[in-house]
Amino acid sequence: MKKSIKAMTILTAAGLLMTSAPLLTTHAAAKANTSAAAASSLKKIDPKLISEAQKKLKDATGKSYSFSKVESWKTGNDTGWTLTIKGAHYSYVNITNNKIDSIQLEQKWADLQSSSKETIQSVLKDLDVESLPESATLTVSYSGKQADSGKVEVFTHVDNHYITLLDGKVKRVMSTIPVESVSQDIQDAASEVTKGFQGLSLGKLTKASYVTEKGKSHFELTFQGTSAKMPIFISIDEASRGVTMFEVSSLQDSAAEYTKGYKNLMNMSEDKLLQAAIPLAQSSMNLDLTGYKAAKDKDLPGTVHFTMKNKQSVEGVYNSKGQIYALKLK
Repeated sequence: MKKSIKAMTILTAAGLLMTSAPLLTTHAAAKANTSAAAASSLKKIDPKLISEAQKKLKDATGKSYSFSKVESWKTGNDTGWTLTIKGAHYSYVNITNNKIDSIQLEQKWADLQSSSKETIQSVLKDLDVESLPESATLTVSYSGKQADSGKVEVFTHVDNHYITLLDGKVKRVMSTIPVESVSQDIQDAASEVTKGFQGLSLGKLTKASYVTEKGKSHFELTFQGTSAKMPIFISIDEASRGVTMFEVSSLQDSAAEYTKGYKNLMNMSEDKLLQAAIPLAQSSMNLDLTGYKAAKDKDLPGTVHFTMKNKQSVEGVYNSKGQIYALKLK
């Protein structure tokens, strides 16, 4: 299995920004020149790496695990191994350049650590939910490239409720809600996004969620957009009714466009991206980016960060033509 695909799996399962793939993970699975070898015997890998992987797993879960197989991979100048965790679906330890890079483990509810179970049960009680999850997915990244590097994230769900813990504390609670329950003023606030794109129509509201995160609540809405396969994602802050995130997926590069335009994407001028973002942020989010600085993400092609001292940072995603099609307050 390719390293890049596994990297996207972690981001998607842990983040769940919306009911489809979350914002700003689109290009995580698109690194060029990736190859994977066939499954190899565990004897092919340094025993010290296997021992270290087992220790990381025990530190994260409190339980001991073994591995059923190993696959080697190569991406550009990086090489590594993917260790499949025995007896667990969609579970592995990824090793990059002889260092433990990440863990993903699907645990049965009974195997989850007691402290995590107690916290999840407390959340479910507040939601007036009596049933318990069947399983939970644990993820840990050790790369140092993410803010939560080394911290254990636990993701689980019951019915229409999705709960994420970070190092044992509640990080995010999302509940899907009927689209009919979304008030007109919330939908009107979402329509502001169309002002930043010529000829854009939100179309029908197809999905809605209510999210509590970092002490604040917001609505995450999915509109049909140009077609059901090209939706528009928008987040609206409950208190201010302001747009905090949007993604117009119809402007995302196709696989062919991404491959053909990869060099252009990587060479895109940061100043050009800032100049494209300023009017877009103003029109779609009532956000003034004048005076901000732009910096392309070194690890996620097509991602750019806008920062200014004492101001809230903004993250964007752009295509190979230089069009920014997603912005998110950080």
